[in-house]
Amino acid sequence: MKTLTSTHWPEVLQAFRVCGHGRIQARKATQSFGFQIRARDVVPHPALIFGLAQVHSPGPLARFTVRFDLESGEVWDAANDCGLLGHLSTANWPSRDEEHPLVLRWEIERNGSALIPRLHVGDQEILYPSQHFPNEAPFVAFTGHDLDDVDRSAIFAPGYVWCQDRIR
Repeated sequence: MKTLTSTHWPEVLQAFRVCGHGRIQARKATQSFGFQIRARDVVPHPALIFGLAQVHSPGPLARFTVRFDLESGEVWDAANDCGLLGHLSTANWPSRDEEHPLVLRWEIERNGSALIPRLHVGDQEILYPSQHFPNEAPFVAFTGHDLDDVDRSAIFAPGYVWCQDRIR
């Protein structure tokens, strides 16, 4: 098992087996966008990451990425070094007998030059910091896990990304 002692972005990408699930083009007319996937809750599976990240920009990049520690239930900010965001309550999750019982969903609302994220894990909503985003840019949706020699399809069901633009 690989451990992550810091939440700095390059270390996140190196510590996990990351897989992309699609791209979204956030435009000035974009009202909201998001990414949803189902994952197995397999303890002793150590950790998962789940995110949407801006691909490139002349300035700071907007990133919405969390790391789930499935043994402790802790949810950590993995992109912006904001620390512990909350704890998962497993009491209301679907049965662990289901193939992929954890529903993970990012919903990002654009309000002027701010991106306001909502992270949903099952029926829980976890707060995440808003980010300044005055431009247009592509975002990539991705997941990751830290188990060696485990295929992503053994942990994640196929995910989907979406984008909704304002009608002018």
